[in-house]
Amino acid sequence: MRVCLTPYAWGMRTLFPGLLLAVSLASTLDAQRGAPAEGRVQRLADPEAFRRPDVLPGARGTRPPAFRSGALPAIVVTGYWPPSNEAARRFSDDPTQNPLGWIGGDWEGLGYDVFAYFPEFTPPDCSSCGQGTGDLEVDYQDTTADFRPLVDQHDPVAVVTLSRGFFNTSWEVEMNQYNRTSWINDYTSPFDPTPAPPDASVPPQTLRLSSLPVQDIVDAVNAAAVGMPAYICFSGDGGGFLSEFVAYQGVWYQSDHRSPAYSDWCVAAGHVHIGGQVTWPQAEAALGITLREVIAHVDAVVANTVCQPEVVGGGPGTATLNVCGDVLASEGSADLVVEGAPADTFAVVVAGTSIATPVLWKGGLVQPVPPVLVQAVPIDAEGRGLLEGLPGGGGPVTIYTQVVYRDPAQAEKWGFTPTLAVDVLP
Repeated sequence: MRVCLTPYAWGMRTLFPGLLLAVSLASTLDAQRGAPAEGRVQRLADPEAFRRPDVLPGARGTRPPAFRSGALPAIVVTGYWPPSNEAARRFSDDPTQNPLGWIGGDWEGLGYDVFAYFPEFTPPDCSSCGQGTGDLEVDYQDTTADFRPLVDQHDPVAVVTLSRGFFNTSWEVEMNQYNRTSWINDYTSPFDPTPAPPDASVPPQTLRLSSLPVQDIVDAVNAAAVGMPAYICFSGDGGGFLSEFVAYQGVWYQSDHRSPAYSDWCVAAGHVHIGGQVTWPQAEAALGITLREVIAHVDAVVANTVCQPEVVGGGPGTATLNVCGDVLASEGSADLVVEGAPADTFAVVVAGTSIATPVLWKGGLVQPVPPVLVQAVPIDAEGRGLLEGLPGGGGPVTIYTQVVYRDPAQAEKWGFTPTLAVDVLP
């Protein structure tokens, strides 16, 4: 959902006035102004330590949560018919599929692990290849069953799906993937996806676009003169068969993980059709070029992403809170994300311009007192809540932000996230 919360709106009114519990919380906190802070949570000794020299003056920031763990972020590549599976083979960490050994660990020293999944065919250089065997068989039901579990285990920051295209020597970067109601039959009954369209979260025929750096990929492959013309397919579609189906799976996954405030943020995803006459070494070389461009793109996006710093710890409860996106100056925006809350629970964002007089409420400390905003945030079946596109501009002001959520595991049935200092600039 999108909301429009300028600093002026935050200060003037409380949204969702019909939510009696939220209003009760705001009234209770306002009535308790000046109450002493409890010792349950510790303030950070030096909030200024969060200041980064690479963002605008007056703005603080931390890295996105997907890049904080210390482990290298992952990229997942998938293949179908040769040469697409052969292009990706050396990125498989399965010694049976890749007896020469996995090369994806900190690939080329660029700071990313690359993993690949693909089916096998007999003969390996087949022309009429059929369904294949193993992971991601060229079959709607098998691809549906395999794709998310394989990808989810890596929480990738980028996904590149590959398949065989026209019988030529091209490197065709697809832009368009549709949530089709009608697909070309595969090889095993049921011959169509179940369900069709596959994605119930959007209307039938919804178009999802590639978020790969498509022009950079094409330019780099052509400049490398590896013997194949690269181009972007801006019109039409991916063909209505398994190539478009797996391509849709990739961009759908990216959309579900699109927020920079997610701990499993996926920055980019898209599809490449590889010409059937491309040699295996050519395909491997072009995939390497593509991955370098994808990594450069991810690096650039991350470098321009700011997460607002935590200034006070949370608890009880273990849910996290992140606000990430642009520096919140005019024309900037960011997402607010709660993760790790109980599934399908009730939660509210509490925000204010001071944390000098926190209040003990329902077993935890509410830090932004007095609150100038109490905003409901729905928590989904995965324990995650998203407020997308919070606008910047109208500052300078620091808006201290916390989420209070219903949590039956706690003694008084409520949990409290850490408090962030959200710097809103002019």
